[in-house]
Amino acid sequence: MLFNNMKSSVIKLALLTTLSTSMLMGCETTEENEATRIAELKPINITRDVEVEWREQAGSGVENYFSNLQPAIVGDVIFAASRKGEVIAYNKLTGDTVWETDTRLNAPSLFDKLTFDDKETDKLSGGITAAYKNIYIGSENGEVIALSQESGELLWRQKVPGEVVSAPDAGDGWIATSTASGHVIVMHPDSGEVRWQSETSVPALSLRGTSSPTIESGGVLVGTATGKLQVMLLDQGLLAWEAQIAVVKGTTELERLIDVDSKPVVIGADVYMIAYNGNLAAVDIQSGRVKWKREYSSYRNLTFDAGIIYLTDAKGFVTAVEASTGVEKWTNNDFYNRRLSQPVVYKDTIVVGDFEGYYHFLDKNSGVEISRYKLDDWDYSGFRWFVSWFTSEDRRAYTAPVASEELLYIQTRDGELTALRLP
Repeated sequence: MLFNNMKSSVIKLALLTTLSTSMLMGCETTEENEATRIAELKPINITRDVEVEWREQAGSGVENYFSNLQPAIVGDVIFAASRKGEVIAYNKLTGDTVWETDTRLNAPSLFDKLTFDDKETDKLSGGITAAYKNIYIGSENGEVIALSQESGELLWRQKVPGEVVSAPDAGDGWIATSTASGHVIVMHPDSGEVRWQSETSVPALSLRGTSSPTIESGGVLVGTATGKLQVMLLDQGLLAWEAQIAVVKGTTELERLIDVDSKPVVIGADVYMIAYNGNLAAVDIQSGRVKWKREYSSYRNLTFDAGIIYLTDAKGFVTAVEASTGVEKWTNNDFYNRRLSQPVVYKDTIVVGDFEGYYHFLDKNSGVEISRYKLDDWDYSGFRWFVSWFTSEDRRAYTAPVASEELLYIQTRDGELTALRLP
């Protein structure tokens, strides 16, 4: 009898253990599936159709490399660049080429291009920044390059300590850039001469990217890989103050990443920053006092418009937040894990691109998607149809679109630059 009771207890315990293990495994599987799930796009009621104004091939693109190359607009000209070193200026209204420049020291000849022997690359990766009648671009080779806006002439290139994978900034008569090695460098815009440089610690493991600095109110503001917003005095490079935007929490290495890779957004007396695995924060620019924090995680730049901060978080949610209070106005979670670009304000919409090359137009006031556009797989205009036989087409979004008045400009991984219009 005792044996039978013991046997029954053992069987029950074994069944309970098996059931508990199955339930735990089921939970882990569900969590893993949710973490890796990519949202399928839902059908939407398109109220306004996107129109293509013009389309041009702006060099060879960035392929599958990490890149923060983004077109820049000055007046009627839009500047675009490729990773290899091709920089092209177009009329922003017509797409007509204004000038072309190759920044490579040994630029390929026409014969090299025709025979596809075009292997050398300048590894351009950060920019384009337009200021002081020049454009400035950083490279993975640890250089900042300056070209004339008017002619495309290469004016100077300055060696800096580390990869430049974010856009330089211009202000108060100077150029500032940050590098993946944790350095911030301030240079003269006409010569590239270094005024000063500072260094902050970089953890052994951090995100692939850096915060683009912001020059404002006599200081250089920049995010760090240790979860901080720092301000250095522009004239000397001395640290004025720093604010903790995120703190380490979690057990895995990924959970402990707290990089502040967004560009500081200065509005009046406030600075807005966001950290990965951290917070969106408003900080007083004079004292470094944190006015408010809200728990969001992102490695993309913020966008500010009419008192609202727009962000895309690490999960693919698009959110609008009241800048003065941090109160959430709306959020759109239709694009889970679709690796969205920075949100951009265009007319009365917010535009984001995703990893499949779709561009989503959301109503600014509600976050509801009102239009969607995906670049065609083929473009038979001009010489494009022939080139496509020899090159892999990759029209995925990798950088934020650029808006200018009536048109929206998008550049894809294969180098294609397209001007779109939303009526």
